Amino acid sequence: GGNAAWMDPVERLDLRGFACVSRAGISRSGNANANVDASSAGATSKTFSKGKSSKGSKHSNNGGDTSKTKRYPPVTDDTVLSTLAVTLRIEGLYATLSEMYFQATDEAIAPSTGEMNTENLQSVLEEAVCVHFRSVCDCSSVEKKPSDNGYCNDHNTNGEDNANGKSETSERNGLSDEQLRCKLPNLKTLLQLTTYYERMQTSSLQLSKLSGESLHFQWTAISSLWYKDSLVELVELLQAFSNILAMNGDADNTDVEHSQIPSSRRHRIQQQVCSMLKIRSPSELQPMIQKLKQKVALLPRLAESLSSRMVKNKQHRQEQNPQGPSSQQIGYGPSENDWDVYLETLLHQHKKEEALEALKGIPCSPMTHVIGDDDSGGNGADTNTNDNTCVLPQIHDEHTIENHIGSVLPYTQRKKLERLSEIALELGKYEESARGYRELLRAFPDQWTYWMGLVDSLVLLGTPRELVCGTETKRAVNRDGWNSCRAFAKEVIASLAERKGGRSLRGPYLVLIELEAVKVLAESGCTVVALREEICSYGDRFGPLASCCFADIRPYLRLLVQSTVGVDGADGIPDEVSELLVWAKNIWMENSQANTDAGNGQVSAEELRERRKKLRAYIFAVQVVYCVTADLGVGCTT
Repeated sequence: GGNAAWMDPVERLDLRGFACVSRAGISRSGNANANVDASSAGATSKTFSKGKSSKGSKHSNNGGDTSKTKRYPPVTDDTVLSTLAVTLRIEGLYATLSEMYFQATDEAIAPSTGEMNTENLQSVLEEAVCVHFRSVCDCSSVEKKPSDNGYCNDHNTNGEDNANGKSETSERNGLSDEQLRCKLPNLKTLLQLTTYYERMQTSSLQLSKLSGESLHFQWTAISSLWYKDSLVELVELLQAFSNILAMNGDADNTDVEHSQIPSSRRHRIQQQVCSMLKIRSPSELQPMIQKLKQKVALLPRLAESLSSRMVKNKQHRQEQNPQGPSSQQIGYGPSENDWDVYLETLLHQHKKEEALEALKGIPCSPMTHVIGDDDSGGNGADTNTNDNTCVLPQIHDEHTIENHIGSVLPYTQRKKLERLSEIALELGKYEESARGYRELLRAFPDQWTYWMGLVDSLVLLGTPRELVCGTETKRAVNRDGWNSCRAFAKEVIASLAERKGGRSLRGPYLVLIELEAVKVLAESGCTVVALREEICSYGDRFGPLASCCFADIRPYLRLLVQSTVGVDGADGIPDEVSELLVWAKNIWMENSQANTDAGNGQVSAEELRERRKKLRAYIFAVQVVYCVTADLGVGCTT
């Protein structure tokens, strides 16, 4: 009744364009999964029944008159597909839209009659890639969500529950009835995701073969990696179902499984799983899992092959025409996006050494401003700032952008140094990682992530902070690296002070507090005197200037209180905490008149600026006092 009027526009477009859109698979909620054969292999039906369903007693699936059923070939015309896509997008029917383009590209690649226009085919394939990607985004999340009964929050198929005391038997067979049923929607979603990713990868591969454009090879490589990631999640979930539903397990394990799940419910879940996977029995799960694992191993190698060929072809073309005239595309080398895709394919296969070597040879555009260029010396040569690897963006005019498919921007030295330092740190090459972070900090001294990377490289030597600073596993930090990092921070501060204007940046000063905090956390018996002095120095400098000063030092205030709470001082307050409170109280009192009367209302800009500074300092001091006293209350009660 109501749905018929709502679907009239789609049906009219359907009849005019001969689109294979079945009414039975479309609903207001956007679920059109009746037409999508969501299997791990992505196989779908080639044709659909067309026509309105009869009402009342005339409706019959088995005894109906099939002579009235009309079957049309898939739409392959770009204009008709675009027209249908407008309505389907408005209604949110992305699953139907993906199915329509999947059948269109399948028919276009191997047309039943005649040959298809190459230009039309390329347009359809480009739109198909976008449509399948949008369908992926429209899929519901596969994150663990509680069911209506509140179950499924505590289950972990990766065995992390062992840390909480659960046995390995629980890991293998610990899916309860409710948890197993809660996984069924996740399985359905993963099947849909793998279907869409496979369609996107297939369309991208066909498009790259047709056009030969590097951008389309990028699409193929990226979609292959995404497809691989979705298959990994699907394999894990299928393995969990296989462990529960397999009928040929050990007798002991089978008894455990049957004791956890009633046979009737287990049989019902088994039927649902087999129906979704298009298999007859759970015994077919393991062969399916093995095939999916083969795909998981193959897809990254395919992505690496495509991206490597794309990069090498562009390098060869650039060598043939190094000038890169604006009227031709042949002179442009690999862009930043080309290199990123290639590096990602290597990292997906855990080829970090190869990725590091590839990074060192990437030509990049240099950083324009570096602190202390005169003393960078050998660091510049090691981080590829020489003339052999420097390249400038080859954008001559608007003609360059309009007539080049994909990006023409080269790799930037900043991004290159970031990735070099990160990968070198992961590989345990701490000196090389530290050189990269030093060069980055000379250009961007206020970037806190670079300072933390330098601390990880020199002081912690790549060890996670929770392991280095754990109460049971305390160990001394790398003293030479600690001194080197502190000396470099002082060097940056001195270089900033010599700049014209002399504006202070928080990063170099804050890392001095971080270094003292790491030492307090990692070394037993270390005093907090130096930590308190650095906190006070930072507050004196940036309290009146930055409203975020308190947020910067908040973790270190808590550390100082927790590290001294066992030491008796005056009135039960530790001595170092007492001195910190006195310091904050003095700032409080000195700036408490910041909200005084403005007199006759004639206040200069300089006076207003000073008032704002005093107000910031006053608020900062109040925050410190209340923070420390609150932490003292927690510490004393525990």
